[in-house]
Amino acid sequence: METKRPTPEEASSALRDIEEAQASLARVPPPWWYFLALAALLAVAPLIQLTPSTAAGAALGLGGLAVWAALFGITIGTFIRRSGVVPRLSAVPIRRVWPVLALAALVMIGAMVVANVMDQVWIWFAGSGLLACLVLVLGAIMRRQARSR
Repeated sequence: METKRPTPEEASSALRDIEEAQASLARVPPPWWYFLALAALLAVAPLIQLTPSTAAGAALGLGGLAVWAALFGITIGTFIRRSGVVPRLSAVPIRRVWPVLALAALVMIGAMVVANVMDQVWIWFAGSGLLACLVLVLGAIMRRQARSR
């Protein structure tokens, strides 16, 4: 079986088409519901802290974690089906990802330390709420940037 190699003009045209498709995808704003769903999932994550320290509590916690993971998967799956775009961190410049991840880690490590020192579970909710707000702010920024391209 013989394969035909493209001419330089055909290859150049195909590359231009790919670049145009990538540029048009960059202009599509992510849907508002996506960031709301992610923020809600972050905000309720500390509920696991409220389960009792018994076998039944562990089972309840594992069940809750399974439901949470399923909702997270449904959110991502719905985004992919509706937008036709698979989110990839590799497509985002690393200089934009690390500060956000570092801030999220600092918030949750800070919440963990303060919650353990003060022996107060509500601090986990405050940390998660702060992360949920961060997701909403980043979502608004991403939507605005997509519209301005």
